[in-house]
Amino acid sequence: LAKGLEYDYVLLDEPQAVVDAEPDERTGLRRLYVTLTRAVSGLIITHAAPLPAQLT
Repeated sequence: LAKGLEYDYVLLDEPQAVVDAEPDERTGLRRLYVTLTRAVSGLIITHAAPLPAQLT
């Protein structure tokens, strides 16, 4: 739903859960990319689970 939109601040909770919520990893990583690129002024990422390998 956020595709094409921008937000001043974005809080992303559990990036791995975003990837896991999609039927395949490729789609999940695309969704994660969209969430990471919507922030204009600030991005906060919180997680208890390990980050996806692509973010480390």
